[in-house]
Amino acid sequence: MEFRGILGHEQQKLMLSSLVERGKLPHALLFAGPKGVGKRTLGHALARLLFCEEGSACGACRGCRHLASATHPDFTFLPGEASIKIDELRAIRKEVYEQPFEAPLRMVLMDNAEAMTREAANALLKTLEEPPPSNLFLLVSSGEQEIPLTVRSRCMRIGFGPLPRETVRLYLETSAGCDSSQADILAGLAGGSIASALFWMEEEHFAMRSRIASLITGKRQGFTRVALLSEAIAAGGHEAEYLFFLLSFLRDVWWLHETGDVAGLTNKDLKGSMEPVDAARSLWAHTCLGRVQETMRTLRYNVNKWLAIEHLMIDVMRPA
Repeated sequence: MEFRGILGHEQQKLMLSSLVERGKLPHALLFAGPKGVGKRTLGHALARLLFCEEGSACGACRGCRHLASATHPDFTFLPGEASIKIDELRAIRKEVYEQPFEAPLRMVLMDNAEAMTREAANALLKTLEEPPPSNLFLLVSSGEQEIPLTVRSRCMRIGFGPLPRETVRLYLETSAGCDSSQADILAGLAGGSIASALFWMEEEHFAMRSRIASLITGKRQGFTRVALLSEAIAAGGHEAEYLFFLLSFLRDVWWLHETGDVAGLTNKDLKGSMEPVDAARSLWAHTCLGRVQETMRTLRYNVNKWLAIEHLMIDVMRPA
């Protein structure tokens, strides 16, 4: 059984195929791993297989058509964009004790499952403790530690890791219309996440890299620039992407000094901001890597992101 169009995650696909073919799917699954690597996409693909009348995600049968139009009565999708509230779980709890309308089973797919409120998690736990037949709960999470252990322990966990760089590059070339040079840079920035690669495809975000590099290397400095740039980074909710870029840029500075290998750079288009290459700049980059990692850990907590990033930028700015 194949999951057509799903890049990577061969072991996970093989495991799910085997569970479906043997009729051994548990009542609850947890897809856990980094953001943007295809967990939700694979969850929807699993639904297509389960609800297809041909058992092959044919795309033409009644079940496939209903899924494609988001009108299948036995499929519930909770996106978890802000939070998943108890009222939603209570409504689902009423439904799951009824027989499915069309398909052999009912499926509830919860994206960003870590966004459940405590009350919602407790309501879900009651259902998972006495799972009604003919139901599959699929929790998708990029922050599984935020899901109560009592809920996690009642799910079969399938872990996901970052996609290989070549897989992301292939996707960008074949599905996103990137040329090979652009795809190579974006795949390096993506950290194994297609969602991250698509983020960097946006011109505004891609151009921000140059502004950050110019600021911290002393090309274009000033505390007003620091404040404005820090605000822009924090305001969009994508600070993790920019800090990951900062790590990659500082690593490039160090790499260029230590090896002189331009081919090994992630940010080849910013090579001009890495020069001149000398021991002092290499030491500065090495020291700043730790400061960026420290800020990334700090931002996991309820802190003022703008101030945290502003302090970081001031700390890592190299004297002009």
